Amino acid sequence: MKHEHEKKHDDHEKRPETYHILVDHRPHDWPKPEITGVEIKQLAGVDNQTFDAWQDVPGPEDKLIADTDTVDLTCKGTEKFFTIKKTTTEG
Repeated sequence: MKHEHEKKHDDHEKRPETYHILVDHRPHDWPKPEITGVEIKQLAGVDNQTFDAWQDVPGPEDKLIADTDTVDLTCKGTEKFFTIKKTTTEG
């Protein structure tokens, strides 16, 4: 009976331990099924106040990821992100 319980426990743990993502063309293994904009910038090693995080998506328009926005990493494939220095129009 104990063996059967262990088997059920193994079947329950089929989620990946880490999620493979790219940030600024560098691979990272992320431990959670979601990531925020501020966490993307931390992985990139850029200043949180002067850079934006973006998700590389198919098509002409990439997606801006705000600091508190979360991206679901449970979709198949590697999620690709990049950071760009914010443009300011302050005068």
